[in-house]
Amino acid sequence: MQKILMLLTSHRLDCFSLNIDLLLNGPDLATFDRVVLMLNGVEGKHKAYVDNLLETRKDIPWDTVSGPRGKKEFVANLQNEVVKRYPGSLYFKIDEDVYFSNGCVPKLIAAYEAYKDDPNLAMVTPVIPNNALGAHHLLTRFPELGNEYQKRFGEEIISDFNGPVWKRPDIAEWLIREFLDMDAANARLAENPVEQNYQPFAHRFSINCLVYDERHWQQLGGIPNDEEPAWTQWVPDNGKFNVLCTDALLQHYSFFVQQDWLDRSSLLED
Repeated sequence: MQKILMLLTSHRLDCFSLNIDLLLNGPDLATFDRVVLMLNGVEGKHKAYVDNLLETRKDIPWDTVSGPRGKKEFVANLQNEVVKRYPGSLYFKIDEDVYFSNGCVPKLIAAYEAYKDDPNLAMVTPVIPNNALGAHHLLTRFPELGNEYQKRFGEEIISDFNGPVWKRPDIAEWLIREFLDMDAANARLAENPVEQNYQPFAHRFSINCLVYDERHWQQLGGIPNDEEPAWTQWVPDNGKFNVLCTDALLQHYSFFVQQDWLDRSSLLED
């Protein structure tokens, strides 16, 4: 089965260029048979960066799909085009501001392999600190963090998709910083293992990164126009389940690229 990476980029050239740097210098890029850049209204300097990337790194099996800028159906249409172009594959979809830690991709593949024969499998997702599902996992896996969280922010530890980590940037920043060094974060996870590396669940969640196959896409009838809300609600409504891969960590760095973590502001100049 081919493995297809879908990388969605729209207007954050700073985030996208960092993502590309990490992919090109990390160990997991070679896992993919095709790297499809989903260009969501990309133009100007951003488009020039993409063109230069395709020209200078011909050793990478690139492809592109393009569409107008927008959310919901504009993102769904790009994904649907990729699945049609590369049928029968395993698809990894990430946004321009979400980054694989080293060794994350093989763990996600292993999670998929563990459940692929179950007809009710929908998607596999990694742990992402600043979405509700990832925050809940980390705050319960590391009780000292959970205690600090409750003392510092006075919020409950819940996995609802629109929970505190979604609503409060200060919580998201704090938890991201706790796992900012992804190599150290992976070591931290390894030092505190859980009984089950894969946790099935069936409720709405924030799909910053996901892995799915064509069977799920066919059952779904293609990615719905409302994209994330409709997609994740379809899973419990139809008796399906997702799997959280608890030893695969991703990061969501756009906050830090935008502020003080890394200065790529020159990329945004006209």
